[in-house]
Formats: sequence, structure tokens, C-alpha cells
Amino acid sequence: MLVAVLAAVGLFSGWYIWPAEVESYVARQRLIAREIAGPGLLGASNQVVVTARVQAFLADIRVDQNDEVKTGQILATLNATELEYQLAAAVANDRAAAEAVRESELERERLAIAAATAQADLERRKTLLDRKSISQSEFDLVESTQKQAEAELARATVTIERTKAQSASASAEVEQLRSRVAETSIRSPVDGVVVSRSRTVGDLLSPGVELMQIVDPKSLLVFARFDESAMASLRPGQIATVEFSSNTQRPYSASIVRIGRQVDQETREFTVDLKLAEVPPTWAVGQRASVTIQAESPTPCIAVPQRFLARDQGRVGLWVSRQGRAYWAPVSLGYSSGTDIEITRGLNVGDIVLSPIGRFQYQAVTARAAGA
Repeated sequence: MLVAVLAAVGLFSGWYIWPAEVESYVARQRLIAREIAGPGLLGASNQVVVTARVQAFLADIRVDQNDEVKTGQILATLNATELEYQLAAAVANDRAAAEAVRESELERERLAIAAATAQADLERRKTLLDRKSISQSEFDLVESTQKQAEAELARATVTIERTKAQSASASAEVEQLRSRVAETSIRSPVDGVVVSRSRTVGDLLSPGVELMQIVDPKSLLVFARFDESAMASLRPGQIATVEFSSNTQRPYSASIVRIGRQVDQETREFTVDLKLAEVPPTWAVGQRASVTIQAESPTPCIAVPQRFLARDQGRVGLWVSRQGRAYWAPVSLGYSSGTDIEITRGLNVGDIVLSPIGRFQYQAVTARAAGA
């Protein structure tokens, strides 16, 4: 019985009286590198939906999905038969209007000669009237003829202006129809790759109806989402690592292009646009990715090596030394940074954090600096 008591006393002394030398870490505030991770989607800043500008049936489609196209290249053609007939009629009307202008100009020249002759005759008759060689009635008749010639000349001038306006209208209609005929050849507005095609030959294509989509590979971006708490740590130019779900073994380097200025009211997340240093050989708009950004904490924070973390009944905490004894302290975690992790609550500056291996409540300990 005495032996058992002495053994219990010795064991108790070993646990609670004789201090154990324990590796420790003194908590302090410092700036740490933060790995901010979030989901992302591959997209493009220059993605064009190709549509028709006139309504007609598709006569020919010259490109297909995954084809590379150049600016101005014909992608498809529409049936332009009716428009071509309208254009031919408009061209004929334009020619007739031009002829009418020339005809009215010739008529004005004829009437100008007649008006000049009538004016000269009037001047001569006026001299004769002054000499009493002709009667007043005869002079009045010549004067009336001269005024009529002037009126006809003025009307001819107005006719010319009207025919010129009609000719201009006919020419404008020709140009409009030529433009519409040209629009039956649908051309690529950008250099890029056809990522989708929605119509086939024979379909009726109307303005605004999608024919295909083209993406410029040079404008590919990863649109990532992060919690709003990370906003202060991010800035354009920071380096990130992107892993696509299609190939998680091949990470890609990227950099922040711009940071969104709007937070989603439901998820409390904001978007970050990242430019890939290298475009994957196989890519698809909308494919999923995981984005990790190397950032720095905006303000100093308390961080400890992750190996000092421990769990008790599912709760995360640390063993800390207080007056030479070990105490369990539950904590709240923030962002990880390599081998360190941020402690947001439960630990104060200057607290001595103990190695969790073999620790128990109220154990007598002597702190030994980590690495000593």
C-alpha cells in the first residue's frame, strides 16, 4: 500500500511539480504573407456575339466551331436575291433621275436664250415707243412676252433643283441598298476563335439573333471571387496561381489586372480579374479554376507556426504557458501563410505558445524557444 502511494506521489510530482522543458513560441504582431484562395471561371474581355444586320435566309456558313478567324473575314452569307433586284431597280431610277436633271438643265438654257431675246426685243421696242414709231398696245404685248420668258426661266431653275433633289434621293437609295447587299456577307469584327455556332444553312436569320460567338484568345481572363475581407490585401499586379479543374496537376501563373468595386449582397464576395501568363493549350470559356493569390496582410497581426495548433473535442486551440503551467486556449483562425497561420481571437501579444505534443491541463512547464 505504501509503495502504491509513493508511486502515485512520484507520478503526480512528475506531472504537476517537476516542470517539463517544452518548445515554445512567443506571440507577436507582424505582417505575414497571406494565401487568399477562391473559385474562378475562365472568360474573355473581348467576346463577340455575331449577328445579322438584315433579315434573310442563311445561304452559306464558311467557318465552324474552333476555327480561327481574322478581322473582316467572311463568316457566312445570306440570300441576297431580293435585295439585288431592289438594287437594280434603284440603280435604274438613279439613272433616270440623272437624265431628268440633264434634260431640265438643257431646257433652262433654251429658256435663258429666249428670255435674253425677249429682253433685247423689249429694249428695241421701248426706243421705238419713245420715237412714236409703235403704238403703246404693241409695246405692251412685247413687254408681256418678255415677262413670260423670265417666268418660264425661273420655273426651269426650280425644276432643276427639284430634279437634283430627286436624283440625290435616288442615289442615296442606291447606296443604302448596296450597303444592305454588302451586309448579307457577315464578316468577323475581331481576330479570334469561333467558340460556338448556333445556326445552320437555311435558317432564317434576323437582326439580333445569334449566329456564332468569337473569342479573342489574347483577351482571356480568369474571373475569380473572394470574400470581401480579403479586399484590403489585394492590388493590381500581384501574382497568383491558377489551377484548372480539367488539369489540377498543371498550375498556371497569373497576375491581377483589376479588382471589382462591387460586392455581391448575397455571398459578400467581390470579383478579381486575372491575366494568365500562358494560355492553356486546350481551353473553354466558362471552365472552372481555383485561384490562389500571394498577398500580404494589410495590417500587422498575430500569427503562430501551424504545428502549434491542437484540437480538443473538435475545437481548435493552443497550449499557452501562464505562471509556469500549461493551459488550453481555444482560438479563432484567419488566413494561412506557408507554415504560419493567423490567430484572430483567443491569443494576445506576448503569450507563450507551447508545443501541443504531450500537453495536459495545468502541467508544469519550462518554455524553450522554438529551434533552440
